[in-house]
Amino acid sequence: MAVEKMVMMNVIGDISRVDDVLKDIALSSKVDLVSAMREIEENNMLININHENLERVIDLNDIKSFSKDTSYRQLIQKAEEINKAFNIDIGEASLDGVFLDKDHVRGKIDEIYEQVQHYNEKIKQVEDRLAEIDKFERSFTIPEGFSISIDDLRNLKYFEHKFGILSREDRIRLKRNYENILAAILHVGTNKDGEIYLIIYPQIVKDEMNRILRSVNFNEIVIPETYRGTITEIKGQLDNEKQGLLKEAEDYNKSLEELKEKYKDQFSIILNQLTIKEKIEEYKGYLARSNKFFYLSGWIAEKDRSQIENMLKKYDRLLITINDKTNVKPPTKLRNNWLFRPFEVLLKMYGVPAHDELDPTPFLSISYMLLFGAMFGDLGQGFIILLAGLLMSKRNKLFGGLLERLGFSSMVFGVLYGEVFGIEELIPALVIKPFEEINTVLVAAIIVGIVLILISYILGMVNSIKRRDIEEGLFGKEGLVGFIFYICLLALVGGKLVGKTIMPTGLGIVIILLCVVGMVLKEPLTNLITGKRPLHGDDVSGYYIQSVFSLIEVILSMLSGTISFIRVGAFTLTHVGLFIAFKTIGEMIGTSTGNIIVLIIGNIVVIGLEGLIVFIQGLRLQYYELFSRYYKGDGKEFKPISIK
Repeated sequence: MAVEKMVMMNVIGDISRVDDVLKDIALSSKVDLVSAMREIEENNMLININHENLERVIDLNDIKSFSKDTSYRQLIQKAEEINKAFNIDIGEASLDGVFLDKDHVRGKIDEIYEQVQHYNEKIKQVEDRLAEIDKFERSFTIPEGFSISIDDLRNLKYFEHKFGILSREDRIRLKRNYENILAAILHVGTNKDGEIYLIIYPQIVKDEMNRILRSVNFNEIVIPETYRGTITEIKGQLDNEKQGLLKEAEDYNKSLEELKEKYKDQFSIILNQLTIKEKIEEYKGYLARSNKFFYLSGWIAEKDRSQIENMLKKYDRLLITINDKTNVKPPTKLRNNWLFRPFEVLLKMYGVPAHDELDPTPFLSISYMLLFGAMFGDLGQGFIILLAGLLMSKRNKLFGGLLERLGFSSMVFGVLYGEVFGIEELIPALVIKPFEEINTVLVAAIIVGIVLILISYILGMVNSIKRRDIEEGLFGKEGLVGFIFYICLLALVGGKLVGKTIMPTGLGIVIILLCVVGMVLKEPLTNLITGKRPLHGDDVSGYYIQSVFSLIEVILSMLSGTISFIRVGAFTLTHVGLFIAFKTIGEMIGTSTGNIIVLIIGNIVVIGLEGLIVFIQGLRLQYYELFSRYYKGDGKEFKPISIK
């Protein structure tokens, strides 16, 4: 439940081993690479200079970046085309193998690719021809009883013919002009596009007939010359051709399967290593090189130091320097247990903690579960959310785990409220029935908010100590002075509201005034303590004007932030009230079946709509009322390189 301590690792090694070193580092998934060129240019790459590594230091004079090799991307594209036919699930069995020679890989890929493409083209030709036949059959749906031979129509000496389709409207238009048309028009069939006609006309009126048929949108059906005989005979030809084509496709697919069996093992290794090689070429962009050596810089967790060193010690002439004191801001790697880890999703939506900042995940987890459960307390509905989380965990483990915990929290508060699927009569309330004690619920919500805000102030002061920020830690609005100011303000205002003296008014006012002075004079007071001169910056008047307005904003945010938690009580009551409305509608229907249906619909609406609203409101309280007091979230997430 903390931020991992990070150290900078600098590696210098023989240029011939760069691919192997990068592969091992990527497989470990424990190193976040940074630009080695930048580290060298900014003198951050620390090297222990002695007789053995003097050559590595001298070689820095010829430092440059790695040139990008794009040839692997081209080979991968070919390999992916091959795998569309092979459909091999590439595992990780070959990740630890020795890299194959690039020329050998290119030759083998080309060899397999040419054979696969040959069969793919043949299969494509067969599929295209089958599609043409299917299209022709769908359009040429003439009853088999049509006994005229297509050959006889083609052999007419002085006449021509056309088969085609007319829509219902166009057919009527054609009929109206029968007396003006010198042609025999025969209706021979029907399909989904319209009516099929055979038009026979003298050759001398060919141009006129073409014009007439175009005017009525005659969609001609062209019968290929290869089809001969009657309709029944043509259909037989089509069936025979389809059977032959299907047999061809089967043979080609069988040949592809034989190719797959022949090359499967080799291809798996090649594709796997090509993927690794492409990743390595990408990661080389972080490295620097000279004529003989490569230079690598990256962050690792302190606890992984020994493991990384042991992994790399097999390489000869490899110099590893690990430094835990650097001016470079390290990335953040969170370490949380199984209970809190899913809430990192919500944390990272706001920002990642810096290395000198507390990890707020535990506080976020506990407080968010508390707020969500309080606003959405129901044993049955909480169980549905828990069940949804269990199912979602198979696809998204973190978000599914988040729903599981929120569902469990809802179930706990459902037991405390005595609610099961919105019904309050099934189980007794262990603590309170919200709708029967509205004032208690609202006051409790504000008290919970005050406690959470006070904890936020404490966390903020701890973060200031970690950052060695005296100004904000002591005199800032979220520092010690702001904390005391908030407590005194609560004591005075709260005492007036409940009619009791929590703190003597005079004492409270004096402390508040001192806190005001401390917040207004935070810069000069800090400079006075640290011995820094001058006490003020260049714009003294601007500083005090800004401080006064900032003070007004502080007072307003303290009051509004505290009152804002009343929404927890409001949504607790809304949750109950909304379901009472559905129960009333169900009772008005007057039948048991109707009542049950309304209750089911009501639960679906409440779980889906109100559950989402409560989820968002809980986030709002975290981000605006709590995080703003103690959390900056301006860190950079630790992202180790990986092959996976």
